[in-house]
Amino acid sequence: MKTYYFISGLPRSGSTLLSSILKQNPEFYADIASPIQTLIESSVDVISCSESNPLVPIEQRKNIIYGIFDGYYKHIEKNIIFDSSRKWTNNTNLLKDLFPYTKILCTVRDIVPILNSFECLFNKNSFYTKQINEKIFSQNIFIRTDEIFEREILDNYFFMVSGYNLNPDMFFLVEYDNLCKYPEKTMKQVYNFLNLPYYSHNFENVNYSNEKFDNVCKVKDLHLVRNSVVYDPPKYILPSEVIDKYEKKNMEFWKTSLLNKMEYA
Repeated sequence: MKTYYFISGLPRSGSTLLSSILKQNPEFYADIASPIQTLIESSVDVISCSESNPLVPIEQRKNIIYGIFDGYYKHIEKNIIFDSSRKWTNNTNLLKDLFPYTKILCTVRDIVPILNSFECLFNKNSFYTKQINEKIFSQNIFIRTDEIFEREILDNYFFMVSGYNLNPDMFFLVEYDNLCKYPEKTMKQVYNFLNLPYYSHNFENVNYSNEKFDNVCKVKDLHLVRNSVVYDPPKYILPSEVIDKYEKKNMEFWKTSLLNKMEYA
C-alpha cells in the first residue's frame, strides 16, 4: 500500500530542489510535476457533466481517483510517493477525503525574487524566445514582468492562499531562502511535520535536470538543480520601478504564519 504526500507552491521557489533532496531517501519517490492532478480534475468534470452524474456515488468516484494514483505509480516500487503539481493547493478537501493523513509541502519565495529569477532565466537563454510552453512574453521588461506575474504566479498564489485557509493543518510552507541557507534544519522540520524518521541527506550532491520536460516547456534549464545546496541568489536585474511595484503588494503571508514559523540559530 502506497502512501501519498504532495509538493506544491509557487514557481521558481525551490520545488525541484526539494524533490531532488527528498528522492535521496531510498524510501521516497519524488520528481517534478506529474499529470495526476489534471487527470483527476478532468475525470471529476467528465462524471459531473455526464448523464450518469446522479448514478455515480461518492465512494465510486473516490475509487476512480484511487485508480488513477495506483495506476500511474504502479511501476514505482517505493511505498512513499511525493506527487507534485502547483494546483494541488486548489484541491485540499479532495486530497484530505482521499488520504486523511496526507500533507502538502508548499515551497514559497518572495514575489520580487521569483520575477527576478524568471528574468535571469530568460536572459541566460538569449538564443531562445522568451516563452513558457505556448505563452510568449513581451520584449518590454515592464510589460513582461506583469505578464509573468499574471500568467505564472497569480493563479498559483491564489490556489495556495485558498487551500491554506481551508486546511492550514495540511500545509508546511518551505521558504526558498531557508531551504538554501539551512537545508538540514529545514529538512528536519519537514520530516517532523510528516511524522517520518529523518534521513541524513547529502546536500553536496543534489544535482538534477530534466531536459526532456524543459524542452516541452520551451525553456532551457527550467528545472536545473546545481550540485550543492547553497544560498547564492542572482543579482537583481529588474528595474527599480518593477521591484518597488511588487514589493508594495506585500503578498508574502507566510512571513507571519505561526504554523510554519521556524527558528534558525
